[in-house]
Amino acid sequence: MFLSLAVLLAMVVGAVLTARRFRIDDDSAGGSVGGVIAPCVLALYLAAAAMGVVIGWENFTGAGDGINQEVGAAESLYWSTAAFPDQEAEEVREDLRAYMVAVAEKDWPMMRDQGELSTEGEEALAGLAASVRSLSVSDTGDGLDRLTARQELAELSDARVERADAAGDGIPPVLNAVAALSAIAVAVLPFAMIRRGSAVAYFWASANLVFVFATILLLFHLGNPFNGALAHDAGAVEEVLARFELTDSAINPG
Repeated sequence: MFLSLAVLLAMVVGAVLTARRFRIDDDSAGGSVGGVIAPCVLALYLAAAAMGVVIGWENFTGAGDGINQEVGAAESLYWSTAAFPDQEAEEVREDLRAYMVAVAEKDWPMMRDQGELSTEGEEALAGLAASVRSLSVSDTGDGLDRLTARQELAELSDARVERADAAGDGIPPVLNAVAALSAIAVAVLPFAMIRRGSAVAYFWASANLVFVFATILLLFHLGNPFNGALAHDAGAVEEVLARFELTDSAINPG
């Protein structure tokens, strides 16, 4: 928010100063300033803003895909426990529920506020891994069910690593800086080219300033995929926890 206000202040102060003291004459407006400098600055601003939006969107969609893979692996692991002895299966299910609760209640606030995962989630995953590794061979005796459970655990662990990477993603500060500096120039230059007393020109120059500032405000607030303008919540994890209860009813109808 401080950076956004600083950019807005620079735009407004720059617009006032250029309109009053640094007005560009008609020859310069149609020459080097209007024909070379202004288009170059505009191109730099558009490129930086577009790259920032694309990066933010890709981070958001990539994190969403990772979350879907994580909850899918959790649900598959939960179902696979039906092939094992009741006591072992129930232990895995309890540890898996505890892990997903830790993801929703511990990981998500940490990802949102600090861009990293919680130690509680890591400990819960370690407990789940120990339960899965201790599974005995199922009634079929071929060991495939145990191998499947371990593969699903590996997918869950990989998804956690991807989520940790996503929590640290964001728009590069250099790109934000380039976008902000070029945006200030794009917002200020029209005021320097206005002839005195042209109310319509001042209106459109002000509208341009507002629009350019809005794009910078958006870039500054994209953040990481869990705390910015485009942010995932823990809804998918909470939904899979609810489906665990339905799975319990299917596995143990009594």
